[in-house]
Amino acid sequence: MNGNMLLLAILILAVVLRLLFIGSHSLWLDELFSLRFAEQGLLDLIQEVARSDNHPPTYYVLLHYWIALFGESEASLRAPSAIFGFLTVYYTYKVGELVFDRRVAAIAGLLLAVSEFSIYYSQEARMYSFLAFASVLSVYFLLKLLKQQTGWSLFNYVWSSTLLVYVHLYGLFIIAAENIYVLAAIYIFNNRNGGIQIKRWISAQMLVFLFSLPWLWMLTSRILTIGHEGFWVEIPTITSILKTFSAYSGSFKGLAVWVLLMLFGASCVFIARTTWGRKLVNDELAVNEGRSVFLLILLLFTPIILPFIISQFVTPVYIIRCTIAGHFAFYLLVANGIMHIRWPGIRMLALVMVLALSLKGLIVQGYVHHNATEFREAVEYIGKHTSGNDLVVLCSHPHLDWPFKYYAEKLNLPAKLLVVDENEVIPESFEEKTLWLVRRTDRTNSCQQTISNKYARIETRDNSYRNLGLTVFEKIL
Repeated sequence: MNGNMLLLAILILAVVLRLLFIGSHSLWLDELFSLRFAEQGLLDLIQEVARSDNHPPTYYVLLHYWIALFGESEASLRAPSAIFGFLTVYYTYKVGELVFDRRVAAIAGLLLAVSEFSIYYSQEARMYSFLAFASVLSVYFLLKLLKQQTGWSLFNYVWSSTLLVYVHLYGLFIIAAENIYVLAAIYIFNNRNGGIQIKRWISAQMLVFLFSLPWLWMLTSRILTIGHEGFWVEIPTITSILKTFSAYSGSFKGLAVWVLLMLFGASCVFIARTTWGRKLVNDELAVNEGRSVFLLILLLFTPIILPFIISQFVTPVYIIRCTIAGHFAFYLLVANGIMHIRWPGIRMLALVMVLALSLKGLIVQGYVHHNATEFREAVEYIGKHTSGNDLVVLCSHPHLDWPFKYYAEKLNLPAKLLVVDENEVIPESFEEKTLWLVRRTDRTNSCQQTISNKYARIETRDNSYRNLGLTVFEKIL
């Protein structure tokens, strides 16, 4: 199979896996935030995001126009993320071609195409898949700029990096990694094998900064607010970093295999310089690859290490899903490690192992959103068994109230809705004959004590719907 046909096969696989079951799981709290912003008028959207959200408005603006064209179904809301996920696979391949060769690029593209982590955020109506795409796009145009240094390549780098800043805060860490790399290329590598002049690079960064100023101003305001009010993120530990690489690998069990291959590929440039190393390593790829490995290490670890340090000394900002900004570099390093294995049989075995570990997570666990709460299914069931004379009581929880009420309104649930706190007793004055108690089984207590003694439990349907417990009560006559 030639290179173009192989790339086409990988891209088809990426599309299929990102569209498969994309509308099958209910919207959850954060996705409803995306919808709430996107439904507003453009000016109101930008003002509301600036006032109450920690993310730039770019994704919400895009979603605003998308749902105007394609509607608000679950599949429609998530489709932009699937498109960005597909494009991330494509540009990871293109970056792999530039820093290594087509063989490494194809393996990296294949690993990313079947990555549970990538597919998960390609099927969520949030900006994380967009962040992954904008990151790899900026790096691709950086590499083109370093090779060509034309006005067109400079223009492409500036607009793609500005887009990256406007997609997510973690885009700044990718910009930081690029700057470290370029400055090292100028002052340490002495621009061997291609580079860029310091004045041209400073000009590019100044343009990105100037175009990004509106959002950076808004971001500063939000940081001051967060510093005053606090943030929900916990301070990360070393375990947080292990969980990050476990997410990239698809499971904690497969983590060692992936990380060993990544470290092997990263160190081959040094191993191949020794006599014993050349017996172990397929060293034809090691020529002039030191800078490529250095770049990928920066891209992978800067969005991990910098937020980790900031979280320890300033305010917690380390969130695993946000590190998706540099996750493509992980798959490129693993692919490089696989291709450096000298013996073809063992090389193929390593590739089969990492693919099997990825596919196991997709097949055995019931695809990527196997733990999504079934709000839609629960509302549909209750709707079929209730009338306007029934009462549905929600045991209040942020991850229950809004999603359940959204589907209750969307599906025209006939019963009345009442939200109560865990220790709040339902008033004696309620006259509904049948009462349904809905609670989160994974995040809250039973809330049974909220039910008045005028009602007796007649039916329990705990765990009938994932993460939701449904208990039916009937009024005592």
